[in-house]
Amino acid sequence: MGKFTFTSCVQWLMLCLLSMGTAWSQEAFEVSVNRNPVRVGEQVQLTFTLKNVSGRVDGPQIEGLKLLFGPSTSNSTSIYNGKRTSEVGYTYTYQVVSKTNVQIPAFEIQGTQSKLKSKPFVLRITARGAKPSGPNAGNLGNVACVIETSKRSVHIGEPLVVSFKIFNRANNLDVRKYNIPETPGFWKEDVEIPEPRWEPQVVAGQRYNVATVRKLVLFPQQTGTLTIDGFDLVGYMRTSFFNGQNVTAEADPVKIEVKPLPEPIPSDFIGAFGQLRVTPKQTGQACRTNEAITYDLTFSGQGNLKFIQEPALTWPGEFEVFDPEVIDQIRVNAGGESGSRTFRYVVIPRAPGQYVLPVPTGAWFNTKVRDYANLDAAPLKLTVATNTSDDSGQVNYNSKTDVQVLNQDINFIHSEWNGPCLPRNRWDNRGQLAGGLLAIGPLALGLSFVARRRREEDEKNPLNVRKRRAKSAVRQELKEAKRHMNNAALFYPALGSGLEAYLMAKLQWNASQLTRSALSDALETHVPELKGKWNALLDDLDMARYAPGQVPAPDAMIAEAERLVDATEKTWNA
Repeated sequence: MGKFTFTSCVQWLMLCLLSMGTAWSQEAFEVSVNRNPVRVGEQVQLTFTLKNVSGRVDGPQIEGLKLLFGPSTSNSTSIYNGKRTSEVGYTYTYQVVSKTNVQIPAFEIQGTQSKLKSKPFVLRITARGAKPSGPNAGNLGNVACVIETSKRSVHIGEPLVVSFKIFNRANNLDVRKYNIPETPGFWKEDVEIPEPRWEPQVVAGQRYNVATVRKLVLFPQQTGTLTIDGFDLVGYMRTSFFNGQNVTAEADPVKIEVKPLPEPIPSDFIGAFGQLRVTPKQTGQACRTNEAITYDLTFSGQGNLKFIQEPALTWPGEFEVFDPEVIDQIRVNAGGESGSRTFRYVVIPRAPGQYVLPVPTGAWFNTKVRDYANLDAAPLKLTVATNTSDDSGQVNYNSKTDVQVLNQDINFIHSEWNGPCLPRNRWDNRGQLAGGLLAIGPLALGLSFVARRRREEDEKNPLNVRKRRAKSAVRQELKEAKRHMNNAALFYPALGSGLEAYLMAKLQWNASQLTRSALSDALETHVPELKGKWNALLDDLDMARYAPGQVPAPDAMIAEAERLVDATEKTWNA
């Protein structure tokens, strides 16, 4: 009887303990979001938590939300006062596609003894709108993307600096991917920054790790409200040694108000913004005719320096001016563009005199005072003296205009002529002599016009010009060589140098380029069928010039050279 009583007591005790354990380990199923409300287009995370229940939750389709990826899982187990509790979380990332509130329904899962339901709730959706670019701890959360701008209101063409930053309160965030948005409506320049790394920063009393991943200088190209949008990231944050969760963040869009330039816009506005000055510089204050000088115009300061174009200058008619070389020393940094752009001109004065070198004029927009300013540069003077060492006589040169009026075109005109000529009283307009004399002028003019047109048409084809010059030169050289046929010491060098000059003229080479190997390759390209004969003739000439011996007679070499020149003119491939 006592044994039965003891056994019964043990059984009743075990049953009570089991009942207590069941009471302590209640099953539950919950659904939560990482933030509420959210904006249209932003990402939101839904976490499905199973307490003391084994199972798996697949990402459901929810109207108004688009499933992006998941799940990331988290597990935790705790024992407190003999009570064992386990939790498993499944987190899915969605994107908000609805412009109205989204109803999160009650979800159901099978528990140990019965089905478990989550509580439904409403996910509030707000319209996307711009917020101040400066970070605010109240809306940053644990991970945030922020677009910071140096200005929110600019004029068209005025530069502004945009920084893309990641704010993070966790020490174990792994940023796996981030997207820098395009900037439609802007012309952009990248600012060189160090490799992104976390830097501490306190925002509204809270400590964040901040990394600047990119910095741009933007130049608006159109007026109106321009939006910078699309800066987001995907990362992974560890919650324990073995577990973690995916995290996402997206920056609020930033709106830039681009205003047109103030009216009235100066007619000579050069399109530059910021701070600007121009400095002229010349290599010397004096020179001689037909000597080149260098003239620099340097635009320096801060702003959109790369937009500055070559200035329109009015040069003296006696100057020959070449297109300028553009020299940029422009730095792109956190303050925008700064440095200088130089236009370097090479100028050749053709007549003596006192000249004033031109300086650019025009207006630019001063961003400090929000008004236009004019370029202010003092012109420089140049004294040009006659070049006594220049014996070339009259100098022909090309100018940038069709007609030039020079101060020294006409030195004097004789109004009285006492030289031998037909007296006026002997002039008979009705005679044959008069008619012949009158016809000479128009006839000569017509012939010169025809010859000039023929020469212009011929010179339009560089190949014809090269052939004519080369053939003319070799004829002179062969004629010179024939004069020395009875003197071998003069004949062979004259013939050899003449043929080399002919080939260099055909190839447009200078003496430094002429080598036998290079010449052989060129002949293979232009006259492959004559390459062997040319090499043989040149070898004979080298032998005759440098190692006299058994070589062909001068008349035979002259004849062979003439045949090769004629054949080359007919078969030359440009």
